[in-house]
Amino acid sequence: MADQSNSKTVAIIGFGTAGMNAAIALRNAGFGGRVLVFSDIDTLPYSPILTSYYAWGDKTYEECFPWSAEEVADLNLDILYDEPVEALDTVTHAITTSKGTYGYDKCVIATGATPMCWGFPEVEGDSAYRPLVLRSMADAQRLKDALERPGIKRILVSGASMVALKTLEACLNHGLECTLVGINPHVLDFNALPEAAIRFEKGLREKGVELRLGQSIKAVKRIGDKLEVTFSSGDTDVFDEISVAHGMKSNLDFVVEGALETDRALIVDEFMRTSDPDVYAAGDVAQATELISGEKRIVGIWKNAALQGATAGAAIAAELAGGQPDEECAFKGSISTNTIAVNGTLFISAGTMEITPERSIEVREAEDMTVVYIFENREGKPRRLVGFNLVCDKDEPGSVAYDTGAMLTLRIEAGCR
Repeated sequence: MADQSNSKTVAIIGFGTAGMNAAIALRNAGFGGRVLVFSDIDTLPYSPILTSYYAWGDKTYEECFPWSAEEVADLNLDILYDEPVEALDTVTHAITTSKGTYGYDKCVIATGATPMCWGFPEVEGDSAYRPLVLRSMADAQRLKDALERPGIKRILVSGASMVALKTLEACLNHGLECTLVGINPHVLDFNALPEAAIRFEKGLREKGVELRLGQSIKAVKRIGDKLEVTFSSGDTDVFDEISVAHGMKSNLDFVVEGALETDRALIVDEFMRTSDPDVYAAGDVAQATELISGEKRIVGIWKNAALQGATAGAAIAAELAGGQPDEECAFKGSISTNTIAVNGTLFISAGTMEITPERSIEVREAEDMTVVYIFENREGKPRRLVGFNLVCDKDEPGSVAYDTGAMLTLRIEAGCR
């Protein structure tokens, strides 16, 4: 059968790492047809994990962009910058934006996620106030501008996730007085067990951070150029700015309800196909296999987005060439991994933090490090490591802490094979 793929169009909706890696994989696999990219921004793809470093000055603006203009140009893409998709019609294979309607043969949805401010009250006396958030380069620029504003001294960070803690670090590095409020009893939300979180919290307090854990923001009132916050405890305090990290929402508003199988995001197979064989998904909009549970889950990390995008691109190229995707290119699944350091206090985790009757915890303490192991003990099967937390009082690249984290992560991955 002759290869007719050069007459085909592949649409990529979203131009982050998942979309970029899909495009790279398409070209590397020999696809010579049109690659039509829809981007909701007017810049090259950037790295969300570097935005906090830009906000506090450790990275330049240019350093947040992994690919150069020349590298993108070499892929021969038709990129529609600043043209977000408004509707995807999977029946007619049509994509609609404010500027027109475009057809496709295969489509990759890679639109990422948006930070949400769920639970943040309207500010009395300033209904237009928007708290700071952190995800995009625009968010990072807004945070940077706020932190560098003359006279700013005190900031409140609401949330206790990785994003909240990186925002907190940016604030600390600007010399601000920082308070962190979170509804859970410990920081790191669902990524850490209490035994590890407590040590991390100790590091934060030593850096001058006031922790208001197990609390939420009840009300906010504008008083001049200040924001008076009332907490659920009944206490009040005054801040110059508020940053909110209350979770992320997959960007799927343009997908017609019921058109694709959806849970929290789009359900995909090992080649990132959705329930429509001509539509693929990758990154924060995709629920692929999580290896420990065996369930379809969002594992929102940079590496996953890159691998999933590459898998989708390679699979599409094979199918449009009249063949089948290579099993070696399949996305076999993933485990959740996290590494974060806040002003010298290091946290590394991998695997699950879900404690069941079949799982047990072991805590091992050293002078400068706590490691929490989560073992699974199933009848008739050898005990296996399914998760761990590591907190170290020192953040030193190449240290025992990093080596231990890498070794334990590999151990968990090996146990999933």
